[in-house]
Amino acid sequence: MAGDELTCTVLFFAAAADAVGCRETSLSLPIDATAGDAFDAIAETHEALAAIKDQCAIAVDHQLGSSTVQLHDGCTVAILPPVSGG
Repeated sequence: MAGDELTCTVLFFAAAADAVGCRETSLSLPIDATAGDAFDAIAETHEALAAIKDQCAIAVDHQLGSSTVQLHDGCTVAILPPVSGG
């Protein structure tokens, strides 16, 4: 990691995993990045994820939060689309 970047693990669940084609990835971002920045970085190359952005919740290190949550090196970001059950 460079001094001006952080690395985080991004986990995808349900429709978000389908949209990106995997359940987990590693992402390098500027040191001042937010959870929303992480989502947007991935959505830039995955239109299907961008399409469900407004429906997804974001958690950082197992805590639900908003897109403005500040990330830190080594954190885990989870992208949680709505789910339904029966």
